[in-house]
Amino acid sequence: MVPTSADGKGPRTALAIGLGLLLVAGLGTGGWFLWGRGGNDPARHSRPPAKAVDAKLDWMAPVPDADKGSADEIARPWFTDKNVIVRSSKAVTAYSIATGKPGWTLPVPGFACTSSPQQENGIAAVVYGKEEFACDLVMAVDLEHGRMLWTKELTDSKGRKDSHHTANISLVQGTLTLADGVEPRVYNARTGERLTPHDYGCRTAGSVAGPSGAEQLTVAQCGIYGRSFVMSVDPKTGQEKWTWKLLDGLEAHNILSVDPAVVTVARKDDSDPTDVVVLDDNGRLRSLISASAGPYEFGDCTRRLDSCRSTVVDGDTLYLATINGKKETDGVYANAIAAIDLATGKPRWTTALAGNRRYRPVTMHEGRLLVYQEASKDEAGKLLSLDPDNGSSAVFMNLPQESADEEYKIGRLGTVYFRNGRFYVVSQIGMTDRTMMMSFH
Repeated sequence: MVPTSADGKGPRTALAIGLGLLLVAGLGTGGWFLWGRGGNDPARHSRPPAKAVDAKLDWMAPVPDADKGSADEIARPWFTDKNVIVRSSKAVTAYSIATGKPGWTLPVPGFACTSSPQQENGIAAVVYGKEEFACDLVMAVDLEHGRMLWTKELTDSKGRKDSHHTANISLVQGTLTLADGVEPRVYNARTGERLTPHDYGCRTAGSVAGPSGAEQLTVAQCGIYGRSFVMSVDPKTGQEKWTWKLLDGLEAHNILSVDPAVVTVARKDDSDPTDVVVLDDNGRLRSLISASAGPYEFGDCTRRLDSCRSTVVDGDTLYLATINGKKETDGVYANAIAAIDLATGKPRWTTALAGNRRYRPVTMHEGRLLVYQEASKDEAGKLLSLDPDNGSSAVFMNLPQESADEEYKIGRLGTVYFRNGRFYVVSQIGMTDRTMMMSFH
């Protein structure tokens, strides 16, 4: 019998040993990989912290009336130069970045199920159905003009329709791909022309492209319960650069970064990742980070590959929030932020910051890590700026006290974004909050 960890979550020892053996095997020749590019990450250049800004609440957008009785998740917003665009269960709506007022609204002709986490060249995709939970149609949305470019039935090569509510959706190099372990549906993103998917010899579970669109990681699985693979793929041609095989019984849960390749893995059918795997430019296992070592927070990660919103990868460093099971007097689970060296899998530093608050990484800004200090029932939140070399912090943005209560309500379970000097707090569940989105500047 395989030994089980004390928390009852399964064969941690066997997993660590197995992946450790892969790490050793990857150092030799003739391993489970093909080829890749070389190169080293540039050195980090941290800037001194900027003077703290006392931000003001620019606007609040309410939950649309049609979504107030719905428990559906509010999708990740898309950002353009003038608008922040949100897909709810009934419509796609553009809100002015300057005023928060709705501009255009494109009704979903049915019930929205899921949508592309990213856009490309002003195009995004929404999966929907005429009936709730049908999820057998897809439409492309022109985010600049608020119009539907085209809509198609999601059929296989034999004309059969089925549901795709869990599909991983990617938009890269003008191609829209929906994949969820069955035959991928591939379209020209602008015209809707049906394209032939690339045949990798196994079922494609999904792909994630890097920010530039020049790099892509694709996850595939051979057989219903067979071995899973992570492949580096040329987005233009679909050709594999290298392939990494996971151990039997494991699967890739999420892709935290495409370049460098950083992937969370877990036992099949397990909801929580057990490890973070870092692959080098040739597809060799470079380092292994145990999720239980922090333990590190992956609670906002769903089974979709590009869903983790509270992790940041910059160069050779992965920034994660830790988990703390001790509840403070105001109901907050205070935690810390850790910087992990991707070359070794070891923490460079871990900082608890100040106060009994929950923190989460947001993004890199001017060479420093921005971290959101969540609001409490009595105190507004903050954006902190952390030095990537040692974790020392400075206040970057003080959020206003007069909106602290609303910020607390939607921020603790919602998502946060920093774009072009503005900080956004977005609710995730329509029926639980009256406010859908807040903007600060």
